[in-house]
Amino acid sequence: MNHRLSFPLADLITHVEEELKRVGYGSRTINRYQRPWVRLAAYMADRGLSYDTQVGLNFLEEVYHITIFTALTNEDRVRARAITVLNEYYLHGMVRPRYRKSAVSLLTRYSEVLADFQAAQQRQRSAVTLKGYEKYLGKFLLYLENHAVTELAQITAGTIVAYTDMLCSDTPATLYNALGALRVFLRHLHAQGLVAQDWSSTMPNVRRPPDAHLPSTFSTEEIEHILGAVDRANPTGKRNYAMLLLAARLGLRSGDIRHLTFADLRWEINVIDRVIEKTGKRVTLPLSEEVGMAIIDYVKYGRPTTDSNVVFLRHIPPIQPLTAPTLSGIVKQYMARGGVVPQSGHRSGPHAMRHALASRLLEDNVPLPVIAEVLGHRQTRTTGRYLKISVEQLRRCALPVPVFDWNVDKEVF
Repeated sequence: MNHRLSFPLADLITHVEEELKRVGYGSRTINRYQRPWVRLAAYMADRGLSYDTQVGLNFLEEVYHITIFTALTNEDRVRARAITVLNEYYLHGMVRPRYRKSAVSLLTRYSEVLADFQAAQQRQRSAVTLKGYEKYLGKFLLYLENHAVTELAQITAGTIVAYTDMLCSDTPATLYNALGALRVFLRHLHAQGLVAQDWSSTMPNVRRPPDAHLPSTFSTEEIEHILGAVDRANPTGKRNYAMLLLAARLGLRSGDIRHLTFADLRWEINVIDRVIEKTGKRVTLPLSEEVGMAIIDYVKYGRPTTDSNVVFLRHIPPIQPLTAPTLSGIVKQYMARGGVVPQSGHRSGPHAMRHALASRLLEDNVPLPVIAEVLGHRQTRTTGRYLKISVEQLRRCALPVPVFDWNVDKEVF
């Protein structure tokens, strides 16, 4: 089912530009891809090559010395992405939507199927899980539409294999979540009689041990450098400072910060009382003077005039809640201004601030059940992941090294 398109590079680039616009990429982003594409054309002309995916990868390695797509500079990330979208379209005849436009908004045939699936899962899944399903399954259904699968009954094992092949460049976490959502969806289609066979058994298994990596975090000094880099003299700075404090001091997740409402702020008793989006658990967190004053400063002197009940908003039309990439970008912006260098392989978003709070509480000997309540975890087992990043706690677990005594005169090495 792979396309393996064979037209000239100039035509491929033209098709990719049109596809990027269709799936929501802005002109500024597309323009940034132009320079690598121009160099790619010169690289191929010098060597008399026709384009295929290996040529693109060789180009990245020989011209930009990019072989691994992690811990890249912003400039190298653009270069790598410029080749990735060419390869994705070359292999699969499409580019998956990213950030600006959801795949669901592009569907013309299967929107109702997805809505019925979501409705059937409501009793069993949290709102956050359903949102994830919508994102991953929207891309799968868009893939079907783009590849002339006009009826769900036409899905075959080859369809599943071809689609999963397109996911190979994703991170292990994304691949794990995407395949998990698709597995549940395929079982649902079979149970509803929409497909003759339960194709979930053809799905490849992806192992993702929960303890396979260390949580990304910041040191206490790095947190203060980030907060200190915010210019609170303007409305945007006031907003960003208050949001960063909620992540650093209270450990709120990105979604809970972006969707915080005035009803969640219990000023009369100085607490934030909110149902956590991911777990559905209600938490009550102390609204310290530092955090409270930052929110008040923003609401009184920085927030746009609007009837919205959401506290933090965009400052340019359309006035609406912020998106997840925006908050991650804010953290990275002030990291750069504060001189905080991102660690290789670590994510540098608001979640790293949450991890930093957990680590700091552990070092202050706060019991795990208390930390679990602060972070809104349902189980202390989840909170236990943070033991791996508490150096002091790990040091206490270390056994003393026994003295190894030997007869120097007689022993031979």
